[in-house]
Amino acid sequence: MKFSRRTLLKLGSFGLMRALLPPLPPVDFYTDGELIRPLTRRPVIAFARSLQFGAIVRSEPNLRAPQVRTLRRDDVLPIYAELRTESGSPHNKVWYEVEGGYMHSALAHPVRWQLNKAITDAGENGFWAEVTVPFVDSRVAPSVNAAPTKYRYYGGKVYKVIEAVRSPDKPKDVEARPLPFSGDVEWWYRIEDESFPGRYFVPASHLRPIAQAEFAPLSPEVDPREKKIVVKLREQRLYAYEGEREVFTCRIASGTYFKDEETGELKDYTTTPGRWFIFHKTPTQHMYGGAVGDAESFDLPGIPWVSYFTRSGIAVHGTYWHNDYGVPRSHGCVNVTSENAKWVWRWTLPPNDYQKRYATLPVRDRQNPARGTTVIVE
Repeated sequence: MKFSRRTLLKLGSFGLMRALLPPLPPVDFYTDGELIRPLTRRPVIAFARSLQFGAIVRSEPNLRAPQVRTLRRDDVLPIYAELRTESGSPHNKVWYEVEGGYMHSALAHPVRWQLNKAITDAGENGFWAEVTVPFVDSRVAPSVNAAPTKYRYYGGKVYKVIEAVRSPDKPKDVEARPLPFSGDVEWWYRIEDESFPGRYFVPASHLRPIAQAEFAPLSPEVDPREKKIVVKLREQRLYAYEGEREVFTCRIASGTYFKDEETGELKDYTTTPGRWFIFHKTPTQHMYGGAVGDAESFDLPGIPWVSYFTRSGIAVHGTYWHNDYGVPRSHGCVNVTSENAKWVWRWTLPPNDYQKRYATLPVRDRQNPARGTTVIVE
């Protein structure tokens, strides 16, 4: 299936995801850890993962409509349609029709539910992979009986697989402890965590191996000096230009202020205006910071498609902990959907080598638009 650039610009990331993904599985779903059979068997375009405890499903796509039910964090419902209405926040009026009603898009992370064939030999250098189920808990060993680690891996996250291991589980173990979203659990992948090394295993069927072709640069024929990214903070929008021609745009969530709970003062995490250059890229990054329990603390593994453009660590990257673009809400970075982050990552310089975790320019080239793509924040 081929799309022109003009068509790609018209398709939103959610519409593009629907257009490019293979058919989704039967629309069973999970809530509070229990497998639920939906009331209908309508075509499903994606799945909605609840982003917070108390997320509301309403009878109509309107903030004043009666509540049908409230969800727990990580409850998963099938999405039947995406709607744009007059109700919602000023920057976000998108709703999802889900099982039993409607959810405002800010409350739900749209995800895939795709099971994959295991690669049984990760090779000497391993390979990159993407989570294609709503979530999967990493475990300390390749077994349904193993204890979970502190990290839950969400749909759209990217990880480096460093080992494929056959599980010692017997059929009776699997029957007694079924995992959410099913799939084959004979083979497991061991995941590399660059920030906190350890033993992290997930079922191989829950991750899609990323082909080397997906690392290929976009528009390589264009003079690198003609490429630039423009981030407009007032609009909360990112634009990509080849010369004077706009070739891509998407909504963003830039940096904002966070309140210090001890002093009550606002801490400035706004995205810094200026002219920058992308100098450091990675397919995935475990980002963390702040003291545990503080309002501004975070511990986020597997952030996908990261393109750094300031020495203080500001980057364009994918996001899985919110789905509310068009308003500042980050710790300084430029949040976009994972699909949009991947486009930016592939289109910009420096290019990544599939065999390497990082692509980093030497200091002498970090202000050279022929080596690292220009980023203008205004």
